[in-house]
Amino acid sequence: MHPATRGTSSRSKLDAPSALFVDDESSILDGISVALHDRNFRILTAGGPTEALEVLSRETVSVIVSDEQMPVMSGTELLGEVRRRHPGIVRLVLSGNMDPRTISRAVNEAGVFRYLLKPCTPSDLGLAVEQALEAHSVHQTGVPHRHLNLSIDDALVRLHMAMQPIYASQGGGLFAHEALVRLPADMKATADDLLDGADAQGRLWEVERAIRASIATRIASRPADSCLFVNLHPRSLLDPQLYTDHDPLAPHAKAIVLEITERGSLEEVDDLRPRVEALRAIGYRIAIDDMGSGYSGLTAFTTILPDFVKFDRELIRAMHRTPSKHKLVRSIAAVCRELAITTVAEGVEEQNDLLAAREMGCNLLQGYLLGHPEPGFRSGPSALCRASRRERTSAASIRR
Repeated sequence: MHPATRGTSSRSKLDAPSALFVDDESSILDGISVALHDRNFRILTAGGPTEALEVLSRETVSVIVSDEQMPVMSGTELLGEVRRRHPGIVRLVLSGNMDPRTISRAVNEAGVFRYLLKPCTPSDLGLAVEQALEAHSVHQTGVPHRHLNLSIDDALVRLHMAMQPIYASQGGGLFAHEALVRLPADMKATADDLLDGADAQGRLWEVERAIRASIATRIASRPADSCLFVNLHPRSLLDPQLYTDHDPLAPHAKAIVLEITERGSLEEVDDLRPRVEALRAIGYRIAIDDMGSGYSGLTAFTTILPDFVKFDRELIRAMHRTPSKHKLVRSIAAVCRELAITTVAEGVEEQNDLLAAREMGCNLLQGYLLGHPEPGFRSGPSALCRASRRERTSAASIRR
């Protein structure tokens, strides 16, 4: 798009939602306009923060994507101002800077939905904007609820746990399992349906307490020296029982990693950091789920500095052939190494993804390639991880 037409739609999609791209380099804006011209949203552009705010004063915009490093005002400062003036607009940063302090400011001051790294392929940028548009739509209209004939009481009686193994990236030793809720097939409902239904009926704590009780009956049979990842809805951080000796998992806390899921907003937990520290004092370790997928993961990362970070499975899937995913995982993994945070590549489904995750520095691996959720615990190392390591060593020897 030529500079003279900045701030106007690059296409005649008057009824489509609009995304505003802000960058002080006109060549980048031109490239974005061309690369994304066939997407189902209007493209607006602005050559800097002042122009962007002027566009927002006269255009209806759903999503704004800003460069971070710009004269006069940074992208984070601009998006912070957008947050104050137009809180309903979903905000994204597009930057070549992966410094933790920059990310922290973008999350805490600007409330960004996604922090994208340059270079970013048109496919990844377009997908990120479409996901942001979907989030904007949900914010405006509310999340549609599935109407299920699900009895919470029946589910509490019939739920059971499945265990998915987590292996060390180097050497393939068994490190842990993740405990996953399963319901009988005839109930035609998932664990997500159960939690959503319980939440809607004000029974979330009751259900998650029952899940923890079910896990407690199984934990003694886990392989020696392994730990167990247990999902925790953010609102369960407000459950007083979780911090007492009466909770079923309390006696096993040193073997438990509490994995804070994306099913609710951490913004509802005002005293998040002291609550997490209280859980650590009991003996639990803390993981955040879906790192790299949006605002919640970044918020948890910068606020509590977890013991484990689990990369979003969509980041890991096909990472070996997606440069932007490759760079993002490598950068976050490097930051985690500096902070002594263990990284988990979740959703490993292809051999190439396993090799890429290992190359990026991910400490642990989890996914269907290595093991499906099963009724019992697995024991021993992963032969697949070991074989992959031998293949890589052999290939390196041949290159030398």
